[in-house]
Amino acid sequence: MGTAIFMVLMVCGYWYTSRDLSTRFKIKRTFGWDVYFLVALYGCIFVLQGVIATGLIWLVLLMVSASLNALPQLAGAEHHHYQIEFMNWSFLGIQAPVVVMLTFAVMFCLYRSNWAGSARLSSSGRQKLYKRLTRANGVEGLLYQCMEEGELAWITLKSRRIYIGMIQTASFDNTSANNVVLIPMLSGYRNGKSFELCVEHNYSAWYADQGITLNSQPKSAMAFRKVILLDQIESLSLFDPASAMALKLHQPEVQTPPATPSSIPH
Repeated sequence: MGTAIFMVLMVCGYWYTSRDLSTRFKIKRTFGWDVYFLVALYGCIFVLQGVIATGLIWLVLLMVSASLNALPQLAGAEHHHYQIEFMNWSFLGIQAPVVVMLTFAVMFCLYRSNWAGSARLSSSGRQKLYKRLTRANGVEGLLYQCMEEGELAWITLKSRRIYIGMIQTASFDNTSANNVVLIPMLSGYRNGKSFELCVEHNYSAWYADQGITLNSQPKSAMAFRKVILLDQIESLSLFDPASAMALKLHQPEVQTPPATPSSIPH
């Protein structure tokens, strides 16, 4: 019986933590033994709810038995003890209250995981959830701010490569493949000696020349998006185009090839 309770407890906890949106985000940020304790915690909650529901059934049977015993004209002179029969009844060698308790635990788990309001969040509900969860993490909070307010992000990679652009999405569900999807506006690198920004590609100017927008056809700016693994990012900050005019952006010098005799005008 103890094994059955433990199995249902762990299965309910795992099912809920892997289906509920907010809990799934929490468990993705949990490591080591904390994961097992978090799963067991939610499983204990459902089992406790099953115990409470079973206790309510016992109380209902007690009230029914007491009512019939108090009014023998309704059910005869026989003394009724439905609550005792409920406690003594067994199913497959397991007492009925335990079976009912585990059944209620599974039902509560399925309801909370699949049909409850928190399991079917609307777009605005998801947005509020993401905003609340990202407050505890500086990187996620900054990325969410860029996505929500349309701010440009300045991303510096460990290779000194720099991308400045709009954050489309950010994935934190898989610890080995967490990534940021960015629509580039500028790209370049940091000079190895002076650490100045050397701009190589001005995507925004090229978008304007080609008439490319986020919704343009047949090609949009989404076709140039970059997927950057989070573990490759060295630093992340907001980029303000207005204040960028005050920055000294070093352009790499373009060397002019030497003139050949055939190209010299006569």
